[in-house]
Amino acid sequence: MASNLEVIEAFHRAMEEYWRTGDDAPLMAIFDPACTFSVPGMPDTLEGMRQALPAFRQAFSDIAIHTGETVSEGDMIGYRMSFTGTHSGDFMGISPTGRRIFMSETHIERIRDGKIVLHSGNTDMLGLMQQVGALPGPN
Repeated sequence: MASNLEVIEAFHRAMEEYWRTGDDAPLMAIFDPACTFSVPGMPDTLEGMRQALPAFRQAFSDIAIHTGETVSEGDMIGYRMSFTGTHSGDFMGISPTGRRIFMSETHIERIRDGKIVLHSGNTDMLGLMQQVGALPGPN
């Protein structure tokens, strides 16, 4: 059985594969079909996330995922991660800017039998919206 860290590493590899190819099958295989999601502003089911992901893939090219600190206890793992990429397509009505973006996230996952059964986290959407020019940035 894979360790919690191995499951998260496989999740991140599958995310990067999805960004490159658009094939979400390896990504979906990491989640339990009944997985629940608790990320502000995002759908709370696996099917909902599957429908939401293409908007991000279309809007941001050359995505790279960077995993930061991790903490694991029992069936839970918490970690920091970040995305870098280029705003190269429409995002939530915002035309492409060509700007490089950096988005940080913090997640806590519950893993059971090698599958993610709970995906919770916070994403710096304010920072992202500032970077794409939708909101004013700090002075």
